[in-house]
Amino acid sequence: MKIKGFLVYRIWYGSNLVYIGRTKQPLQNRIRGHLFQKPMHRTISIELVTKIEYAEFETEADMNLYEIYFILKEHPPLNVDDKTRDYPTVDLPPVEWKEFTTPLWEKWREELQTRATQKDKLRMRYRQIPEEMRIVRSMRRTGEINEDEYWDRHEALNKELDQISKELWG
Repeated sequence: MKIKGFLVYRIWYGSNLVYIGRTKQPLQNRIRGHLFQKPMHRTISIELVTKIEYAEFETEADMNLYEIYFILKEHPPLNVDDKTRDYPTVDLPPVEWKEFTTPLWEKWREELQTRATQKDKLRMRYRQIPEEMRIVRSMRRTGEINEDEYWDRHEALNKELDQISKELWG
C-alpha cells in the first residue's frame, strides 16, 4: 500500500532523530530518493536507519508548518538548511506518528550493496589507471612500444579515467 497525501516524516538512526522531511508524493518514493541519492533529497544511510515515522495532514499548509516547527523544535543534524539557533516559543497540537514500513527495504539494501561494490571497483580502477600510464610511459622510453602506440594507449586510459570520474562523482 502506498502512503500518500500531505506527510511529514521522521528518520531515526538508533534512538537519534536525524532528519525531518515533508512530501506530497508517495512516502515510499520519497524514502527511496533519500537512500539512492536522488536530486533534492538529503542522502540517508540505509544501514543506519532504525525507524521511519510519518504523520498525515489535511492541507499542504499544515504539512509545511509542522515540518518547519518540528525542525526548529528538534534540530535534527541532517536538516542543515532550515534551522535557527533558537527554538519556537509556541507549541502546536501534537500529531499521531505512524511507523513506515515497506516490503522493498531488503531489496533496496541489496541494490545499494551492489552499487557500493560497483563503486568500490570503480574507485580501485581509478587508482590503477595512473600507474598504468606510468607503465606505458616506461614502455615507450624502453622502446617496447612506439610513439603511436603510446599515444593510443594514453588517450584510451585518459578516456577511461574521465568516464570513471563521471560515474563516481557526476
